[in-house]
Amino acid sequence: MDIEKGYKIYSQSKGTLIGLQDTIELNVVFYGQKEYIFSFCTDKNLYPVHFKLVDPETGELLYDNSGDRYLESLSIGFDVTRSLTIQVNVLGEVTARDDLDGYLGCLGVLFQYKNY
Repeated sequence: MDIEKGYKIYSQSKGTLIGLQDTIELNVVFYGQKEYIFSFCTDKNLYPVHFKLVDPETGELLYDNSGDRYLESLSIGFDVTRSLTIQVNVLGEVTARDDLDGYLGCLGVLFQYKNY
């Protein structure tokens, strides 16, 4: 995860343990008139990282990175302040499933922002 030039680190960035059976939900407020970059990383055995952006009020799925071959970074801008629920899980497709039973690794989520 690289810090992009001109962007600042948003304090909502997180790190936590995750396993194959886990889904982490982050409820984050994003302020208007800003552009954000979301970047995800995990233990090499747990890739790819699967994430979805969900409207917390309606439950509507706004974005799913499985449609973009599980890209690890997403740039998005908001004109007005809004909350999002980010659902994250790991698929562990680079390692044999039997080797990952009970395996936990680190999941990192870096949020960066800049003003429009």
